[in-house]
Amino acid sequence: MTEGRYQFGRWYPFTSAVPMVVSPPSRIVRIDGYEVSCPLPERIGNSRGFFDSRSALLVALTTAEGVTGWGETWALPGAAAAIIRQDLGPRLLGQDGAAPRRLHDRMMQQFPDRHGVPLMAISALDIAAWDVAARTAGLPLHAALGGAVRDRVFAYVSGPFLKPGADPYKDYLADLEGYLKAGFRAIKLRLGTTPARDGAMARQVRERIGPEIPLMVDLNQGFSFGLAADLARRLVECNVRWLEEPMPHEDLAGYRRLAEQVPIALAGGESLFGLGAFREVIGGNLLQFVQPDLALCGGITEGLKIAAFAEAFGIPLVPHVWGTAINFNASLHFTSVLPEKPGQGMPCPLFEYDYSYNPLRTLCGEAGVDHAGTLAVPDAPGLGLDLTPDRFKSLIVNQWTVH
Repeated sequence: MTEGRYQFGRWYPFTSAVPMVVSPPSRIVRIDGYEVSCPLPERIGNSRGFFDSRSALLVALTTAEGVTGWGETWALPGAAAAIIRQDLGPRLLGQDGAAPRRLHDRMMQQFPDRHGVPLMAISALDIAAWDVAARTAGLPLHAALGGAVRDRVFAYVSGPFLKPGADPYKDYLADLEGYLKAGFRAIKLRLGTTPARDGAMARQVRERIGPEIPLMVDLNQGFSFGLAADLARRLVECNVRWLEEPMPHEDLAGYRRLAEQVPIALAGGESLFGLGAFREVIGGNLLQFVQPDLALCGGITEGLKIAAFAEAFGIPLVPHVWGTAINFNASLHFTSVLPEKPGQGMPCPLFEYDYSYNPLRTLCGEAGVDHAGTLAVPDAPGLGLDLTPDRFKSLIVNQWTVH
C-alpha cells in the first residue's frame, strides 16, 4: 500500500499535496474588557429615579494581524463582563474576527434563553466584531453593512432630564435654549411627574420652540395605563409626535389599549432583547416607532434583523442611543443604512443624541450638528473612532483580559 495520510475523509499519498488547515489572519487572539464609570456634576433622571454617574463596559477584540475592534454595553456592565470572561470570550478565541455574523450565530447558540444580560454581552462583542471586519477591509462600517443611504442623519436631542427637588423641571427652558443654539431641530423631553404638571410643561416647551420643531415625550416606563392615557390626551394640543415607553414594556395589553384610545403614536423597544422580543410589538402594531438599542438588543447583527422585520410591517426604526462613543458611532452608521420611512411628519430614520454631560460619549471628541440639525456619517475605517485605553484610563474601575 502506498504510504500516505488519511485526512478530511480521504487518503492522500505522500506524493500528493495534503491540504493544511490555515488559521485566518483575522483570528481573535485577545479580548480586553474595561469597566468604566464617571461621576456627573449633578443628579439627573426620569420618572423612575435619578442617577449621579454613567457606567459602561468597553470591549476590545484584537486579531492576530493586530486589528482591534471596539464594542460596548452599558446597562449592567459588571454582569455582562462576567459572561464574556467565563463563557463567550473563550468561545471566540481563535475564531475569525472579520466574520461577525458567524460569531454572532456562535454566541447565540450558547444561550437558548436569549434575554437580558447574555444579550448585553453579545451586543458588545458583536459591535466589536463588526468594527474588526470593517477595519480589516479598510471600509467605514456603513460600507461594510452594504452602503449608506444618506451622508447625514437628522438628529433629535434627548433631554432635558428631570432634577431632584421641589422643581423637577429646573433648568428645562435654559437647557432648551442650549439645544436650539447648538443646532438641534427636534427635541425629546423626559417627563413623568403627574399628567397635569407634565402637560403644562409640554405646553411651555411647545410655545417656546414654535409649531415646526418636532417634539417627543419619554416617560421611561414610569406611568400606569390610566396616568399615561391622561397625559397623552393633554399632549395632543402640543402636537407631540410620539409618546415613548409610557408604561412598563411587558404590559402589552396596556399598550394595545393605549394605541386604540389616544391619537398619539407610541414608541419603545430599548428594553427589548433579541428579534423574538420585537415579534409581538411589531406584528401586533403596538408601537408606531421601534427603538432597539444596539448595545443591548444583540448588537448590529440582531439590529439588522429587527430592522428588516420592522420594514416588512412599514414601521420606522429609530435606534435608542445611550452609553459611550462606541454605541454613538455604531448607531450613527446603522441609522445611515436604514430605509427612508414616513414618520409623523419627520424625516425618518432619526438619530437619538443624548446631549447631556457624559465624558464617555466624548472620548474621541464631540460630534456637532449643522444648522439643519443633522450629523455627518463617519467615513474613516470601522466605527470611525481613534480609540485607545489612554483616552479613558482615568475612568477605568476594572480591567481584564481573555487570551
